[in-house]
Amino acid sequence: MEHTQLLRALLNTKREQGTGCWLLTLGQAVWQFYLFMGRLVYATGGVHPVRRWRRLWPQYCPNYTPAPQQVSEDWPWDYGMVAQAVARGAMTKEQAQAYVQAWSQATLLECLTTWQRRSEPGQLTWQAGRVLPQRWMLVQVDYWWEDVQPQLRRWQALGAIGWEQVPVIDRRGQLKNLVSPTAYQQLTRVLDGQSTFWDIAQRLGRPVEQVVASLRSLIHDGVVILKEVPDLPAPVMQVVAPPPPQRPVIACIDDSPLVAQALRHILEPLGYEVWGLTDPLRSMSQLLQRQPVLIFLDLVMPQTNGYEVCAFLRKSAVFQQTPIVILTGQGGVIDRVRAKLCGANDFLAKPPVAERVIEVVQTLLPQSSPLAVAS
Repeated sequence: MEHTQLLRALLNTKREQGTGCWLLTLGQAVWQFYLFMGRLVYATGGVHPVRRWRRLWPQYCPNYTPAPQQVSEDWPWDYGMVAQAVARGAMTKEQAQAYVQAWSQATLLECLTTWQRRSEPGQLTWQAGRVLPQRWMLVQVDYWWEDVQPQLRRWQALGAIGWEQVPVIDRRGQLKNLVSPTAYQQLTRVLDGQSTFWDIAQRLGRPVEQVVASLRSLIHDGVVILKEVPDLPAPVMQVVAPPPPQRPVIACIDDSPLVAQALRHILEPLGYEVWGLTDPLRSMSQLLQRQPVLIFLDLVMPQTNGYEVCAFLRKSAVFQQTPIVILTGQGGVIDRVRAKLCGANDFLAKPPVAERVIEVVQTLLPQSSPLAVAS
């Protein structure tokens, strides 16, 4: 499978505004690409995620060494590190955004270079609804893909040598005859048999492309050979996730079940349960029993209207503080005023638009997602 199939899969998810995670399996390596409403949220995994993390982390959070922690097995350990740093005030949200963007680009670059170098068939798997509880970036997948193309082309121009490989001196005698004594000492010190091209570049403070270019002739002549090395241990303890907490219920009172279905598609990936009711007059006892954290309420229904239902709910002590959002296909000024007078918190046009729905929920429910990162 060519790597362009990954791009097609991502673009299809963008068009469908899908939420979930693409898994790309290539041999023993697995990359994960998380998307929310068709935009990239996070990318991780691969051949050397720990080495990559150790290379990038000091550039964005140099004064903070994450403590070993327990992270849900459903979340990447590196994602938990960012969440921990933000929660403890060691990293601002702006720093987290910059780091996650650089991390996700480096992840994609490793994915594409490894795929092309190995020429192995990869397997793509879509896990719908798999989300991360915090989002530090939302990036258009085509822009993200284009951002790594210049470096990918430079890698291809250097002969498709794996930057995650380790250069090892295989013919020391021949090397002595080819370079000066000073250069020989430097090479034997730098090429220690354990450091990847990325490690060497970071230690020397040079672009990885320059390091590879300087060794190309030696690699071509067989003086220096390349070997694969395993990744380093992750600086985290991962544990089995505890049973998930009961999801907060958001009620949708609308005579059309399609509206509840649309809200369910938007809100359930965030950890909410969307409960659809088509007849509010017969469902009052159920409402009292389940006590939703927020109610979407249709304005025009066959036997009643949203103003009357809203006013009725506000008379009950149970729903006096519950956020209520009026749904309507009209949206005139008079309707908005009446909605406020009867106790509604907000007004939402139909059909529901994902960005607007999420904005309303995050405003009315400060804990916008019931999911949280364990620290």
